[in-house]
Amino acid sequence: MNPDYAIEDWAARVQHQSSLTTELSERLQQARATSESHGGDVTVTVDHTGGLAELRLTDQAMRRSAGELSEIILATSRRAQARLAKDIEAMVNTLYGAGSETASFIGGTYAERFPELGEPDEERDRR
Repeated sequence: MNPDYAIEDWAARVQHQSSLTTELSERLQQARATSESHGGDVTVTVDHTGGLAELRLTDQAMRRSAGELSEIILATSRRAQARLAKDIEAMVNTLYGAGSETASFIGGTYAERFPELGEPDEERDRR
């Protein structure tokens, strides 16, 4: 193999990885996910960290007890976080390929941090 070609090829791969990393960083910073409670009383949006970015409550939500409302907000927030994890997984699979180590690591990290909810939280949200 020609050493000049090998160096040019390596430099092109480094540039490509750098571009992917920059694009991923920009997309992650903009990532948000929204979930609405089953009754539509609560809407929660989380940012790329899973933190609360927006909370909307209807007048009906304000008629609920404090305990009931807090349970609905938490369950809705957890669903938004789980949706964020799926969205991030799809994003990194698109950028790096579904079988890549990078996609597996990033997608797995979000999925582990924000797992999908089981039925109990969803049932509490239907009151």
